[in-house]
Amino acid sequence: MGSIFIRVVALSSLFFISGCSKKGGPKVKIENNSETPIPPKFHKLDKLFVTGDFDGDKVTDTIFQYNYSTFKKAEITYAPDPMQIDWENVVKWFDKQDSDLRLSSSLKNTDILHLGTAQGLYCLINIGDTNNDGKDEIAFVVDECDFSNVNNCLVYSLCNGKWFLAKQFGIYEAAFSWEGDTAPKFMAIKGFLEKQSNVWKYSDYSQNGYDSSEKAGQMQVLKATNCQ
Repeated sequence: MGSIFIRVVALSSLFFISGCSKKGGPKVKIENNSETPIPPKFHKLDKLFVTGDFDGDKVTDTIFQYNYSTFKKAEITYAPDPMQIDWENVVKWFDKQDSDLRLSSSLKNTDILHLGTAQGLYCLINIGDTNNDGKDEIAFVVDECDFSNVNNCLVYSLCNGKWFLAKQFGIYEAAFSWEGDTAPKFMAIKGFLEKQSNVWKYSDYSQNGYDSSEKAGQMQVLKATNCQ
């Protein structure tokens, strides 16, 4: 039988959905080519990536995530497993590492997008060219080191080599619930970001993006803002 992993927060009725359930092995190779034992309650962090034409030159690019410790000046490859360690202690560990979740790309002369302290990403999706500027946009949700189920889907576009926040709308993290031992790769956010009839549509959980109360919660066509 599969199982749904839920992070439980003390003194709250809120629940948290984790991303990955992989566990680290006893020893792994790290960047300095030495063997270092991995604590048994640590797991290997996922590194999501996405491909597309993000600068409009008709050539396929790759965007990928990684977590960096500004305290240790090194990439974070293994971290405490929230399936085995209390979530509050996981948060403290990432804070101690002064971690910085980053998005980088295969493109030259393109800024790294810094997303701050976070465990990783729930999803990283190429949503195509929704603002008709000749470039694909990306949408993602950060698995933040916080104690809230309310989150945001962020839509970014490249503007002259710099990342530009082109759209933001609220989501509820329960959309990332899953069954089984391995987290799926989310290519949409159920109820909040879906491709319908070949058109990306969204629903704003914060309900700030609606013209009237009658339209609140309805799926709308997603159109990213053009570079400023």
